[in-house]
Amino acid sequence: METIAESLFGTMEKVSFRRDNLTLAGHLFKPTDFDDTKVYPTLIVHAAVTMVKEQAPDNYARLLVLHDFVVLTFDYASYGESEGSPRNNENVQDKLDDLKAGVSYLQTLPFVGEIGVLGACTSGGNAAYLAADDDRIAAMAAVVPWMYEPALAEPIWGKEVIARNDAKARDARERVAKTGEYLSTQIFTNTPDIEGFMLGAAEYFFDKTRGISVRNWKNEVFWGAWDEWAHVYDPISQAPKIRIPVLVFSTDGALISEQAKKFYDRVKSEKQLVWGRGYHFNFYDVFPEMMQAVDAVVPFMRKHLAPQTVTPKARIAHEPLWRQFINLNPLR
Repeated sequence: METIAESLFGTMEKVSFRRDNLTLAGHLFKPTDFDDTKVYPTLIVHAAVTMVKEQAPDNYARLLVLHDFVVLTFDYASYGESEGSPRNNENVQDKLDDLKAGVSYLQTLPFVGEIGVLGACTSGGNAAYLAADDDRIAAMAAVVPWMYEPALAEPIWGKEVIARNDAKARDARERVAKTGEYLSTQIFTNTPDIEGFMLGAAEYFFDKTRGISVRNWKNEVFWGAWDEWAHVYDPISQAPKIRIPVLVFSTDGALISEQAKKFYDRVKSEKQLVWGRGYHFNFYDVFPEMMQAVDAVVPFMRKHLAPQTVTPKARIAHEPLWRQFINLNPLR
């Protein structure tokens, strides 16, 4: 493991682990006073649709290590620095397998205690798949989650767009299988003149000082992944299967926020709903919004992941992050 940075935000090491025949690239964050003879509550913080680890996942990791969590972020297969083809391929089962491989990797580390999962936007839905499937996960948190279900396809896109995109997806899958030709489109488009899976403002992904500035990220998705995006991804269906504690954090300014409430209502295990304030895409990198989410996640995870860390900071009662960072510059 290569240590990249050591600062107020702890250390970050480049790591990798295997999923089947693929190598996935990750970052492992440790608290500043890390002691490898001790055991730490640990979180997997993973990326929303097409995102890479250097975007929202690493931003959250830097805040969470301040509270004595070890945090793993990583690129899903076919994204960023991870292997996999076709590139930028959304696949629900593959992402679940990637997450489970991340859990297996963490369990090889002697300082890792109980493991929780945190996801924002679509990764909140992927977290639901993991929580429903893997009993090695002790708690789950979803921040402004895109709790989609296929019944929303027609209200969002309309029959004509769905039929056109279904045909393009079939063609893309046939071409890549027969010739290796890779057909892609934008995941986000902010004008109807340019095709893409999602039409909307999505400022984070078009601002040159924010998401688009991250070297490893592309506003690109494999056309053949449309079926997975529109017809397969269904975290609502996972809610009743979850048996571990669940935190849902959302706001009126989040995308399909009513679906977050629907997901929460269908969870049968211990659960907590926190309703904050702020615009969906600001929860990726804007400090005040992110702090609201972290201030909900930290005490929740401390409660449900065994409090095995014995470093001095872990004994300090949780203090809202705005007090800790009032004199620091924002992330953006």
